[in-house]
Amino acid sequence: GRLLRGDLGPSLSTFPTPVSKLLAQAMPWTFGLMLTATLISWVIGNLLGAYASYYTKNVPIKIIDVLSQAVRPIPYYIMALLLLVLFAYVWPIFPFSGAYPPGTRVEPSLRFFATVVYHSILPALSLILIGVGGWFIGMKALTSNIISEDYVVYAENTGLPENKILYQYVMRNAMLPQITGLALQLGLIFSGALIMEVVFGYPGMGTLTLQAVVANDYSLIMGIAILLIIGVAPTGLILDLIYPLFDPRVRYQ
Repeated sequence: GRLLRGDLGPSLSTFPTPVSKLLAQAMPWTFGLMLTATLISWVIGNLLGAYASYYTKNVPIKIIDVLSQAVRPIPYYIMALLLLVLFAYVWPIFPFSGAYPPGTRVEPSLRFFATVVYHSILPALSLILIGVGGWFIGMKALTSNIISEDYVVYAENTGLPENKILYQYVMRNAMLPQITGLALQLGLIFSGALIMEVVFGYPGMGTLTLQAVVANDYSLIMGIAILLIIGVAPTGLILDLIYPLFDPRVRYQ
């Protein structure tokens, strides 16, 4: 009954603060960062992957292809450490940690929003670079099989513009698995990126999870697990319901 009302009980490590309050404080930071980074990496990776398979002789695309192959196996937290060393220590362009400077007043203003965006560039970049590599490789593999299909060859022989063939014939048919992958990825953003958030001192779900585990705060751990389940399960359901919008071959029964 308490669960249905959103009452997850008090946190054991910060008693008597409710678990729901701690989740409400951490979730916006993780959701804003992870959602933005996931969508940006998905769009860029899919576009570049499609271009790489269709324009095989394009030199800049070939360079991006090589870089994607090199970056993809790197864990995101290694990339986070590398970016932190380069752009916060060697070249101090961005701040070391935190979502905003200590003592900053949290308020709904344009100045505070700009500060948050400035502090989130390095954490987001560590996720985007790795994410683009993964989506790039996946999209390139999918479109490489489609460009040899008869309907694509026929469209090329009829003299249709290359951009139209790429977007409406190749990418449209290759997007379905990528949309499924995006839905699953969006469901997992509720768990946060634990190591990345710890590296950058970001006050999201990852940092909150580490604090709960270290403090043996079982109430908070269960609350985080419930939130993750709630995030993943509806995402799959929503995907099944909207899939006919992307694939005309699928119809409601």
